[in-house]
Amino acid sequence: MDDTTERLDRLQMEVSQLREMVIIQTVILQALALKAGIAPQTMMAMSPVPIPEPSDLMAMLKPKG
Repeated sequence: MDDTTERLDRLQMEVSQLREMVIIQTVILQALALKAGIAPQTMMAMSPVPIPEPSDLMAMLKPKG
């Protein structure tokens, strides 16, 4: 493997890890909002970016195979 391929592989792994962390943080934020009495639909409506449903987020964490 050449240096460029190794760097690309490392970057892809880091992006994957960051994606998983963001998904987990979003699920935690939704759980806290729900505990505070804010419905997921309300949170999604207030967000400037689309927020998937909690079940969709969890499905994103499952390994693809």
